[in-house]
Amino acid sequence: MRVLHVLANGPPDVNGYAIRTHGLLKAYSGIPGLEVLGLTSPWYPDRDTMSQPIKLDGITYHRCLHPARMKSVKGAGMKWTASRGKDRILGSEGFASKPIWRKALSLLFKPLRPGWAWVEERILFKHFTNRIINVAQDENVQVIHAHVPYRVGVPALRAARKLGLPFVYEMRGMWEESAVASGRWKAGGLAHRRFRRMENKVLTEADRVICISETLRQEAISRGIPKDKISIVPNAVDEEIIGDNSELFSELKEKLQDKLIVGYIGSLRELEGVDFTAKAVSILNKRGIEANFFVLSSKTGQDDLRAYCQELGIAEQSVIVGPVSHDQVAPFYDLIDVFVVSRPDTRVTRLVTPLKPFEAMRSGRAVVVANLPALAEIVDDGKTGRLYPVGDVNALVEVVEELLGNEEIREQLGQNAQSWIIANRTWQSVTCNTLEVYNKLVNNS
Repeated sequence: MRVLHVLANGPPDVNGYAIRTHGLLKAYSGIPGLEVLGLTSPWYPDRDTMSQPIKLDGITYHRCLHPARMKSVKGAGMKWTASRGKDRILGSEGFASKPIWRKALSLLFKPLRPGWAWVEERILFKHFTNRIINVAQDENVQVIHAHVPYRVGVPALRAARKLGLPFVYEMRGMWEESAVASGRWKAGGLAHRRFRRMENKVLTEADRVICISETLRQEAISRGIPKDKISIVPNAVDEEIIGDNSELFSELKEKLQDKLIVGYIGSLRELEGVDFTAKAVSILNKRGIEANFFVLSSKTGQDDLRAYCQELGIAEQSVIVGPVSHDQVAPFYDLIDVFVVSRPDTRVTRLVTPLKPFEAMRSGRAVVVANLPALAEIVDDGKTGRLYPVGDVNALVEVVEELLGNEEIREQLGQNAQSWIIANRTWQSVTCNTLEVYNKLVNNS
């Protein structure tokens, strides 16, 4: 059986979405009787990485190019969309790089942006749908499996219906709630409500829904999706985590040896709450505990975090570095004594399980996470890690202080976490029942 996975983005990018995608597809490709391939969306014209097809670990990732990336386009709508895409490419290079006349036009027509975005969405829906149909026919696929958001789901659903193929929709996040948590959208605002309505449309019309956690499964049920229509394929890690020792790792290993490290590896989005961990480290130091703060991330947000550490008085105890390629990340976990995920209490953080704790647990680190439903699913307090009351910095300090002061407990938690991950959360183990789901859909279609 051949399955086409339709994606917002994917490798070679190394964001959480792309990492989950490739982990899943590698595991699926190892199941006898199942072949998989990917197709990424046209929604990121500013990303060079999404402009060329690639083959990685035997998996082919096709591309649907934004019109701005195409050599030639036909039709007024496509040409207009190409122009907007080129503006986005210029914008990714900085506002200052735009010609003066483009800056003026951007400011003049700012009030019309929502309407233009809607028109562009309609044009790209049609463009993306046609590309999905072409790839599905060329590759002779039997199932179309789309992943959030609806801008991927709607075109994939339309393509599946036109081809008479079963359609699976994977709910691996809630993008509208992430936008609220980051301050981009207002909860209950027009954009938020429309996004949610479109997500519900795809969930309702899908032949099968896959969620990444029990919390998201319950959310889907609350939206009217039948229980027996939903499967869970949780986040996971590779069976073996192997990373190359980079020059940066070697330097930091020497610099941080014999020091107590409270750390985090991942993005610095506001909803990750990494500043909360920094605050906890500052309190530890005020108590006379020589704790150091280590972060490996992309560039985005690093300057703000460094400034906050300066304000807290822990600039000298902080090491904020990155990015490194994903195949170089694994050794950096060994630098960390206590890995903290201090997410704030928001709707999205209550429902969506991040990838970050899994690799830390697989690496045998002692993990401390906020007691949010999505995180409590993966950490058994006192056995595979520690929970602290979300938003209570003093409680976080107490837990981290206890762990920093007791290497034996840290090692036991790390060993338990590692054993649990290997037994329950490898990509191979979480995907083993998916072929049965696909077969039932094909047989019933």
